Amino acid sequence: MEFTWVWVLIPVTAIVMKTVREWLRFKATQRQLGVSTGDLEREVAVLKKDREAMLDRLQNLEAIVVSQTWDVVHDKSLPPVERELKIASTVRREIAPDNESANRQRAEQLARRLQG
Repeated sequence: MEFTWVWVLIPVTAIVMKTVREWLRFKATQRQLGVSTGDLEREVAVLKKDREAMLDRLQNLEAIVVSQTWDVVHDKSLPPVERELKIASTVRREIAPDNESANRQRAEQLARRLQG
């Protein structure tokens, strides 16, 4: 009767070992996911920075296209001397400090010009 409790230990030990093994697999998976999440976070940060740079470039391009100087430079009907004078005068008017409302106003002007 002394060794009957040994038969109980074998299944209990197997159950505990299986639980420990599953826990170790789970921890390894969590470690892997943590590394991949960190990589994704770094990639998202880089993409956000690139997006901000592209938005700045796009705003600059919109300001150029909407500017009156652009129209004067590409106006082939003016003689060269008159074109240079007109460019100089429009540049002086456009060099004022630029803000978001001015950009919006320029975009609206461009939209109206393109529509009709």
